[in-house]
Amino acid sequence: MKVTIQNLGVIQKAEIDLKPLTIFIGENNSGKTWLAYTLSGIFGSRGWNEYAQAYAEGQIARVYPPLDKAIEDVLAKGNATIDLCKFAEEYGETYFKNVANFAQHWMGAFMSTQLAIFDNMDMSVSLTETKADFLARVEKCSLQSNIAGGLLTIRKKQGDKILYIYTSTEGEELITERLPIEGIKERLVRSVARILHQSLYPQIRVFPTERTALVTFRFSDRTREKESLTFDEKTFEAIGKALRQLEELSGPSISTMLEQNARTAIEPVGSFLTMMASTFRIGLKEKEKRQQEAKNNANIQKYIQLAQVLEKQILAGDVDFSTPEPDPRREILFQPAQEVMLEIPIASSMVKELAPLVLYLRYLAEPDELLIIDEPEMNLHPEAQVKIIEFLAMLVNAGLKVLITTHSPYMLDHLSNLIKAGKYEKEEQVSLASQFFLKRPDAFISQENVAIYLVDHGEAENILKEGKINWGTFGGVSDRVANIHYDL
Repeated sequence: MKVTIQNLGVIQKAEIDLKPLTIFIGENNSGKTWLAYTLSGIFGSRGWNEYAQAYAEGQIARVYPPLDKAIEDVLAKGNATIDLCKFAEEYGETYFKNVANFAQHWMGAFMSTQLAIFDNMDMSVSLTETKADFLARVEKCSLQSNIAGGLLTIRKKQGDKILYIYTSTEGEELITERLPIEGIKERLVRSVARILHQSLYPQIRVFPTERTALVTFRFSDRTREKESLTFDEKTFEAIGKALRQLEELSGPSISTMLEQNARTAIEPVGSFLTMMASTFRIGLKEKEKRQQEAKNNANIQKYIQLAQVLEKQILAGDVDFSTPEPDPRREILFQPAQEVMLEIPIASSMVKELAPLVLYLRYLAEPDELLIIDEPEMNLHPEAQVKIIEFLAMLVNAGLKVLITTHSPYMLDHLSNLIKAGKYEKEEQVSLASQFFLKRPDAFISQENVAIYLVDHGEAENILKEGKINWGTFGGVSDRVANIHYDL
């Protein structure tokens, strides 16, 4: 899938071909993270929710005749159908472009900024190379939505191209006599939008740089509530007293300034917190269900196995919860040796860095999901950095999509080795694997599945060409350091 985005912060224009493994490199403040987070918002649930609501409310011109006719038929006759595969083929690219361009209306809230301007942001999407897979996933997708106790039903079976919408009203009664028109429109548009988005990426999982600190929290709802109450009672009383004293000296602008500059977590960070909270709610029943799914789905079994690879071969220990069932005292523990058990806050920074990925793979991962990992090498020793790029390639080969930002020359250098090894025949790859860090041939990756972009001077340049990575942004620094040494 090719994406062209213009006027996003410091990025003037970036043409990105999203591959199963996509990498953004570049200097600090070049826009790598903004670009990654923007893609997560547009192609994730925020994108289709915002667009569907605006379309249903008439804030956007009606540009999808099959969808508009279905809405009219449901309101007038109580039933309708949409050939979703045909709809996706004819309007898919237009739809995603419209979703992307509507993002300028909500991107400020998504990024939790009042200062950045998104009014001129423009984006286009081309599904040319991935369209066949996209349409196949649309057909494979299923949906069952019962509104108002079955008064309105929206249904699509797996393998069926048709989306059915029907009501349970009797006689001459119209659905509009029982449900508000705007609500009916929004549910129908939202259902179509949801299927289109989840046919690109069933779920987008964001691992922000803040994960190393956030993973030390307890995510139990009851625990958070209790801790928040204690914080409110003790801390805000002291803050209020301090503010009153400051206002006496400096005037009432102090509290006003604090209020105006208050910020909530940006949505990508919020989605990470939501993901972690969902793992904390997993108990024995959910574990049994996951194991049963693994028996019927080789990919899920692979993800559970990969969680173990990450633990054993990179973290050199075990990550698990302190209690088998959700509990207010539940926390993440790390066991580096048989007789040693550590709470996650006192484990190494590498363990805190990668523990969320272990839990995600063990309990949540599904095929075709997109992982956006901001600087996966953060806090990792160089050897662990090259191991993690092998591991990320293994995730891609296991059916996940991965997008990372990085400053690591070790990772890019070693990725060249993985691409080169991927050109050998399968039998030769088995013997080659012994030279690599994880010693696994499933870490070798085809160049066709990799894209690497240098984000610099407001643009994004493809630096992976003919199997070679031109990462001068790192090499120039190394050369300068060496020259200074020689000069001295």
